Amino acid sequence: MNRRTFLGTTLGGAALSSLQAQDRPPNFLFLISDDHSSPDLGCFGNDAVTTPNLDRLAAQGTKYTNCFVVSPQCSPNRSAIFTGSTPHSTSTSRLHTPMPAWEPTFLEPLTAKGYFTGALRKVHQGDEFNKRLSFYGSDLSQYDKFLDAAAGKPFWLQMGFTDPHRPYRDGAFNPPHDPAKVKVPAFLPDSLEVRKDLAHYYDYIARMDRVCGEVLASLDRRGLAENTLVIFTGDNGMPFPRAKGTCYDPGLRVPAIARWPGRIAAGASSKALISHMDLAPTWVHAAGIEPPSRMQGISQLDVLLGRSTGKRTEIFAERNWHDNFDPIRCVRTARHKLIFNAAPHFPYRPAWDLENSPSWKELMRLRQNGGLSPGQMEMFAPSRPMQELYDLQEDPHEFHNLMGDPRYREVFEQLRSKLSEWMHNTRDFLPPALPRPGEPPGRQWPVAL
Repeated sequence: MNRRTFLGTTLGGAALSSLQAQDRPPNFLFLISDDHSSPDLGCFGNDAVTTPNLDRLAAQGTKYTNCFVVSPQCSPNRSAIFTGSTPHSTSTSRLHTPMPAWEPTFLEPLTAKGYFTGALRKVHQGDEFNKRLSFYGSDLSQYDKFLDAAAGKPFWLQMGFTDPHRPYRDGAFNPPHDPAKVKVPAFLPDSLEVRKDLAHYYDYIARMDRVCGEVLASLDRRGLAENTLVIFTGDNGMPFPRAKGTCYDPGLRVPAIARWPGRIAAGASSKALISHMDLAPTWVHAAGIEPPSRMQGISQLDVLLGRSTGKRTEIFAERNWHDNFDPIRCVRTARHKLIFNAAPHFPYRPAWDLENSPSWKELMRLRQNGGLSPGQMEMFAPSRPMQELYDLQEDPHEFHNLMGDPRYREVFEQLRSKLSEWMHNTRDFLPPALPRPGEPPGRQWPVAL
């Protein structure tokens, strides 16, 4: 039995029939921040950032602490959200690539079922793609206009924030966050300049949180909250060196919250592995529609409804062209991660907006002064290893590459096999590490373990 048939019999049975029996299909509100790592919300453990509205949403629903993007880049990951498939299989792996006209998304089955679909502000799939929506607005304040236009139809609405994306300026939030109180991640130096930069990042998160509160209040006023599945997440990791644009956890791991009164447990927390390409089949499934077989993601509806503790044993991610070409693939389980750097001769190169940030400039200054830790100094190595293996339980900051450690040979071989099979199945343009059984060997990665 293949995976899609399995889903059709297990998820598509009781769960799908019960949803079809509802008097009215659910509405969907999708709140997506821009460049925002987990755990940078109050409800995710960062009590230094002001997020009362999202904290309240988490108290009314469930937070997901192991949610990962498909790509640590904006438009490629957003394409994966819409298609339910990895960017390299939908011709959207490069930043700013418009969604191809021939590529189907979850919008079509929802529209066929009578949904009114819309997006406000950032979609980042090209102007032609926006025409697929019933409603597109360039201003986040148009949520009431959208809800009026929906005129009682079931709806799917995306609020596409540009916060907390750079550039940063004073005055985004009042009162501003105190640099002395921010939490400095281990991959950044603890200096005043970095703390000021993080305080600005927090200001922009808080500004985004305030608008989330406004649209959630509008649902309450209209009596729509009870039948609306609200999902909040970030599009990729925080806009800081060794985060955004990398396949380390600060680039891939994002906050996620879901609320659906009476269906999703309130005040709960889940460790289930979730990929952003699971969102498309989940929305379709929650609308009472069988997810299309072309979607590579897995419906997480049973996880949301508390019927399962998790459908995934691993997530996969990719990085390609941003404002430089750096092809990377990775596989991550609950404990281990394998990263394949396909162009290891290149050093780490931050994205353009990070290269101009105070934090990168501070890293450059402290490098000259000998003020960086060994892990932070790795950003300035002249090249990188082709393969990086991490035990995230023992080394959550991913500083200690275990390639060459014989104790992890079996883990390496398992992850390499999983990553190779995924690259084969999704027709990756990069060479997988291993050929499929019965196929002649091609150019493969050198084996270091």
